[in-house]
Formats: sequence, structure tokens, C-alpha cells
Amino acid sequence: MQEESYVNILVLEPEEAPQAVSGVQPPSKCLSYSTGRFRNGATGLCNIGTTSCLNPLLQTLYMNKEFTGILCRIGDPDDNMPPDSRLPYELLALFEEMQNSKEDAVAPYRFLHHLQILRATVYTQNDVAEVFSTLLSLLLRTTPNPQLERTLRRYFRSHETHDDRNLCSKCKSSRIVKVTHLRSLPRTLNIHLKRLSQKNPLQKVNRTLSFPPVLNLREVLDPEHLPPEEYSMLCYNYRLFAVVAHSGTGGLGHFCCYINSHKDGRWYFFNDSSVCRVSWDDVKCTYGNTTFRWGVTACLLVYVQSDAATDDTKPPM
Repeated sequence: MQEESYVNILVLEPEEAPQAVSGVQPPSKCLSYSTGRFRNGATGLCNIGTTSCLNPLLQTLYMNKEFTGILCRIGDPDDNMPPDSRLPYELLALFEEMQNSKEDAVAPYRFLHHLQILRATVYTQNDVAEVFSTLLSLLLRTTPNPQLERTLRRYFRSHETHDDRNLCSKCKSSRIVKVTHLRSLPRTLNIHLKRLSQKNPLQKVNRTLSFPPVLNLREVLDPEHLPPEEYSMLCYNYRLFAVVAHSGTGGLGHFCCYINSHKDGRWYFFNDSSVCRVSWDDVKCTYGNTTFRWGVTACLLVYVQSDAATDDTKPPM
């Protein structure tokens, strides 16, 4: 995964230690992830005309209990709040509707309406990273609580890992590499696989790239790039939580996602309104294949830090 112009890593730093804030009460609600056909909160999202990867990204955020736990802290909206400030509340309302729905799928009309109010581009064919960045930026911009905003910014902070197009200012010829050193280990690690080339028209990169169900940062990073040894060995382990995938060509296609449920450790396939249980072998089919250009190909990997208390360092099923 070190090939030039192929992988971009977004490092999501751990949540800051909570500060004592006068008048702030602990969160009064959280998602139980115990409803629906699979008893893990999983439900579909209706495709109501969007051709972007918004639905898979919403599913990835919804099934991430750490993110929804943060979102549940925003409290109740003010009755006088302007529409362009309600996006976090609408996202939480959508997640609660998904949690409580007895149908196979929920239509995200209200959330999409508020994205339109904010003039977010979600109705066109986009690279998954563009939509993800737009969505997170809007959430950060409209988050009402300063402490929560800092938490989200650390949760979604990204760092450029390298850019070898720059030249050394002294010799004018040597190519340099800019490296990000981890000061702390992230709770969530997003790896964007750049499946779209820069050619005009856009072309999809279909070549095979495998990824592990369990990732140990000690095995893929040099020691000088890692935090101090105050962290235990187990903290460097990450398990694959979600894979957002694309089928089609660079200019036309469809997005879906595979998510590993924290409730039962099994993989589920989210394809708009349809949700079904799948296996790790099904997830591996997203590695890519140059001979099958319309196949489902992974374009965004989401890893979460393993928790020793729950023994979730085991490979997902």
C-alpha cells in the first residue's frame, strides 16, 4: 500500500480527555444497536436519486458506535436555530429513525434537504473522498458545542503522509518526502485508495490491492514514525471495520459498503435499501481485478483500534 499516488491515509486522532464544563451534563441517550432484522441496528437507506457514495458513508458513520456516541452529546436543538445550523441534529435524527425503523429501509429526505440548504454537492458522481470530506467539513462547521467541535476535529483530523513533487530548497534537484509522525495512536484510521486517475475523462484504477482484516502499525511503519513506547503493544492493532466500494467506470457507477458489526463480529453488505449478511471472502472480492473492469472495487478502508477488553483483535468473520 505504499505505491505512489495510489493510497492516501487519513489519521483520525483519539478523542481528547473531557474537560470539566460547568452546566454540561453527560449524554442522556445513545444508540442501542439492538433492533431490526439482524438485531444490530442495521437497516437500509433508500436511494432517492443520488448517484454519489453518500448512502455508504452514512451507513459507515451510523454503524460506528464511537462516532454516534459523540453525536449523541449535542443535546436538543434550539427552536430558533436557523436551518443551515441543524445538520448535526438532522444526522442524529436520521440515525435514530434508522435505529427504530421496522422497515427494511429509511428514506433520508430531511437530511438530504439540509445538505441542499448548505449547497453540498451530493447529487453528482464524486470520488468517495470528496463526499466524505464535504460531509465532515459541514458537520464540523455546524456543530454547536465548542468542546464537541474540538472532539470531532480531532476525530476527523487528516495528515498528508507524503508529497514527493516538491523539490529541496537548497539543492533544487533532490526530491523530498514529507512524513507525518504519530504523536498518539488514532482510534479510527481511514485509508483512501485512489481508484480514479487524473486523466480526462476520468478512468478507474482496477488493479488488485489486497488489505488485511487486522492491521498492526508496528509491521507497516518504521519505529521513528510511531509514538513513544508508553503505549502497549496491543494498542498498535487495528481491525477492519468498513469497506466502501465502487462498481462501474470512472464516470459512471455505483457505491456500496461492507461493515463489520460490533454486535456479532459478522460482515454485512449495505447496498442502498438492501442489507444482507456476507462473509470475509465476499469482502475480499473488492480487492480489484484488471480483467473485470465493472467489478466491485474497494476505494475507502476504515480501521478501528482494537480493544483488549473485548478481544476484538481477532480477524472479522
